Amino acid sequence: MNSRKITLLLFFIIFLAGCNHNESSYSDNPNITHLSTSSNQEAAIQAKELFTDREDIEAVHAVNTKDTLLVTIEIPHHERFSLEEKSKTYQKELERAFPDFTIELSTDKKIIIETAKLEEKIVKNNLIEDEIKKQMEKIIHLSKEQT
Repeated sequence: MNSRKITLLLFFIIFLAGCNHNESSYSDNPNITHLSTSSNQEAAIQAKELFTDREDIEAVHAVNTKDTLLVTIEIPHHERFSLEEKSKTYQKELERAFPDFTIELSTDKKIIIETAKLEEKIVKNNLIEDEIKKQMEKIIHLSKEQT
């Protein structure tokens, strides 16, 4: 009888330990790639830092030229019901924080992937401003086509 209680207690403890997952790994720090400052990406870095502590953002990617800031945000699937409202809020926040830039915000997966690729190229190759501008224009054009 005593061994049954111990066995039951052990199963209960194992069950509780299995159900306890660490949610802080999901919301503490979105996926942020730090860009090199040699290609003048300070605005992109600041835009990423603006969204780092948000629970409803999984990853942020941003790239900028002299006058345009492209920001892409990955939202968890269960948050997509309020996506339009969140996008408007984030757009306004970015416009207030960066009044001298034209803000392009997207939550589209294809645009997120393309922006992440451009970030990688900037980090690895230190692209010049003209190359960054060409690729950003291509990504922005792609985002406008899809809408």
